[in-house]
Amino acid sequence: MQNKLLKPRIPSFESKFLGFIEKHVMVIAVIVISAVAIAVRALLFDHLSIDAYNFLIPWYDTLAKKGFAGLSEPVGNYNILYQTIIVLFTYLPIKALHTYKLFSCVFDFLTAGLVAYIVYKSFPNRPRLKALIAYAAVLLSPLVFLNSACWAQCDVIYSFFCIFSVYHIYQEKYVSSLILFGVALTFKLQAIFILPFLLFVYLYKKRFSILYFLIIPAVMVVLSLPGLIMGRNFKEIFTIYLKQTSEYKSMAMNYPSFWLLFKTEGLDSFYKEFSTVAILLTFTVLLIMMIVWLKKKVDFTLQNVLIMAFLISYTCVLFLPSMHERYGFIYEILGLMLAFWFVKTIPLLVLMYLTSIATYSIYLFQLTMNSTVLCVVNTLVYIAYVVYLNRQLFKEKPDMALAQEQA
Repeated sequence: MQNKLLKPRIPSFESKFLGFIEKHVMVIAVIVISAVAIAVRALLFDHLSIDAYNFLIPWYDTLAKKGFAGLSEPVGNYNILYQTIIVLFTYLPIKALHTYKLFSCVFDFLTAGLVAYIVYKSFPNRPRLKALIAYAAVLLSPLVFLNSACWAQCDVIYSFFCIFSVYHIYQEKYVSSLILFGVALTFKLQAIFILPFLLFVYLYKKRFSILYFLIIPAVMVVLSLPGLIMGRNFKEIFTIYLKQTSEYKSMAMNYPSFWLLFKTEGLDSFYKEFSTVAILLTFTVLLIMMIVWLKKKVDFTLQNVLIMAFLISYTCVLFLPSMHERYGFIYEILGLMLAFWFVKTIPLLVLMYLTSIATYSIYLFQLTMNSTVLCVVNTLVYIAYVVYLNRQLFKEKPDMALAQEQA
């Protein structure tokens, strides 16, 4: 009797409140993470980058004056789809700078949700917790919010569709995968870094015709229809990207490229010759990896699909000429995803992200960094990933995503 009297009691409303929190802890966690992510982005929304000041806002102002008539001619180096979206946004009562950032930030959340969903479907053990961590890792990644909310860039948009495309490859939904890739490529040329992976799938799996790749330009044409209707030249859907590839004449454009191991000033004097060498080297490295994967008959589990897409895109960005610091965005998200399957890659992921954040800081905040050191670190991280992940490719391991779907 005395023990009962001494037993502490809490009011019933407090007990119900604690019970509610316990029951809905995951939902509450998602809300809190989302609120923090929104707050971080809100703090950066008024930051005016050099790109925004010199290019994005003047292009926006031009389109605001011309309206839909502005779709009849190129403005800046926009593709037709993105130019159409910006024209639509000019009719909203939102500041030009905030328009760019808001659109990209929406895809921050969509990408975080997609990554969380893939992780959730892939792990039979505590999937909700791992999905929550994935959601937070993407949304609160400095690379993600610096790219969209600070820089006003749209790399997260094409990356969202690329990741979705890769996931559909794993599910053997080849038509929808190519449609999604077509959307990604319509948004930005850098989606092309995933194309070698899709070609490898075609060669290895032999499940669909080469003619299926015509889906990609077909999607690009459909998404460019507003511009075509307003009188845009059909060829510009594709030639705008050809112009972009010839715009820069430097072996490295602030990305810690392999070519920074050499004195780029000397290489740039012979850019035409050395850029060809860089393209051939990239092709050779990709070809060697793919031949090994073919000979070893790698299984198309989800983790292996992500590994191959990651290594192919990383190889392209590291060895191709004229790469900007933002071009690594797609493989940086894929690398984050791989950490859920391969925990030992987390130190490499941290080094990769620190290197990229450093290169972002050079441009965004005019900080001084040793580009040679960043290049060495990036190259060593790449080599470590290639060695470790290729070993994982040939280990017999269960497809956790398939096990989860069957459970």
